[in-house]
Amino acid sequence: MTKKTLAFASGSDHKRKEMQMLLSPLDYEVVTPKTLGISFNPEESESTFVGNSFIKSKELFRLTGLPSFADDSGICVDALGGEPGVYSARFGGPGLSDKERALYLLKKLGENPNRKAHYSCVVSYVDAIHQISFEGKVEGVITSDYDEIGPYGFGYDPIFYYPNFGKRFSEVPEEEKNKVSHRKKAMELFLEWFQNIQ
Repeated sequence: MTKKTLAFASGSDHKRKEMQMLLSPLDYEVVTPKTLGISFNPEESESTFVGNSFIKSKELFRLTGLPSFADDSGICVDALGGEPGVYSARFGGPGLSDKERALYLLKKLGENPNRKAHYSCVVSYVDAIHQISFEGKVEGVITSDYDEIGPYGFGYDPIFYYPNFGKRFSEVPEEEKNKVSHRKKAMELFLEWFQNIQ
């Protein structure tokens, strides 16, 4: 019996392996545009995580005919009106490093006493019958400085303090962070729903 196939709209081998591990109990093989040998670079032109996630999952379904899912994520800072949001990966302009983006966010936030922020991830799924999305969030606060020595994390993790751990995400090993991450929460909701339609 051949395995069922699910297409994942990502170019990241690391993410594909993570998704494969999550879906293996359901006997699904996770494939990506890269493993299928197709060109895939849709323009993420929406202003919400939901919108951008659906751009990717719908386009992959159109190209492959396979049940397809995608994720879109970023960090949202209350005092900045939810910025950087969907622009998290390009905040401050093109060509900046992760560290430069984090420092730009700190500069923009300045001395504002409201440091509340959250990471958000939306997972969308599209097949011939369904179009559905799930959101996961993890709440924290933006620190006043950049963590130069935390050995873990990437992106905004060196300035994101998670109260439940009493640490910044850059101080937390990946396997520990993944237990509470926004992506894990969104994927758990998706998988719970997906199991019920099998």
